[in-house]
Amino acid sequence: MNKSHSKYDFLKNKTCPYCQSRIKNGADFTVCSHCGVPHHKECWEENKGCTTYGCINNPHTEKKIEINSALPEDVGDLSPEEIRESLLNPESVFIQCRNCKSEVEESSVYCKYCGYNLKDNNVTGTVNEASDDFKKDFSRRYEQKVRLTRKRFYITLGSFLIIITAVAYLFYSGITKLNAYFSSDEYLIKSTIENWKKAWEKEDIDKYRSYMTDDYEYFGKDGKRIDLRERLKRIEWTFKNYSDIKIDFKDYKFISDSSVTENDRKVIFNQIYESDKFQEKGVKTLRLYRGDETKYEWKIYREFFEKN
Repeated sequence: MNKSHSKYDFLKNKTCPYCQSRIKNGADFTVCSHCGVPHHKECWEENKGCTTYGCINNPHTEKKIEINSALPEDVGDLSPEEIRESLLNPESVFIQCRNCKSEVEESSVYCKYCGYNLKDNNVTGTVNEASDDFKKDFSRRYEQKVRLTRKRFYITLGSFLIIITAVAYLFYSGITKLNAYFSSDEYLIKSTIENWKKAWEKEDIDKYRSYMTDDYEYFGKDGKRIDLRERLKRIEWTFKNYSDIKIDFKDYKFISDSSVTENDRKVIFNQIYESDKFQEKGVKTLRLYRGDETKYEWKIYREFFEKN
């Protein structure tokens, strides 16, 4: 008798008046043919009809027999009980629902299978309006989702670009600073001094000499001046007589005074000299120069040593 028509939008958010629970999509239902109220099929059968007060399909509504005295009918030899039964339950004539094509009683106002209003040619709950509302709600939700997705994409893209830009800036800044440091005069001067010290420790007199100018002069702790030739002679003597030479330079200070120019610099640092036979600590001052005669490389032209 009853069919499941979950495809009809008029059931959306509808509640069965018998059990007071929502009629879920796909559930079997029955629509009252007189008042158009939908019920669960099992609720309709349990109640033996509609639950709407006063509805002629409500089993508790008192049935009235209307007798048209103007049109008498021949009841033959029927008993009063049979006459009453025929009046209460007249023989039904069926018509086809224009919406779902199911057969319903001719006296029905609503199709009990789909809720179609047989008198006004419409579906209970205005299916068209429900469909329009559904389309509008679907479009609204879809647009919201598209906007949200687009917004998330732009936020993600923006964050990614910011991170890439920040990393690129830090990388560029770091490389620039490193290049600036490695090409700075202080780094080049310090590298020259450190390489000069390594040649001294390795007892390589030729390498040691390569970091000094031809007019080099040395001023020792006694204040006496010696030239390059004499200084190399003394250093070479230590190479022959001392072993395990270790030298430490620390606490570099680049001095800026009136004697300092772009190509003439002054450096002061602490020196610790150690060998198998001799140890000495003091403060060393170096003057370095670069120019055409040094092929624009920093070289030592003055050396001062003061003992601590």
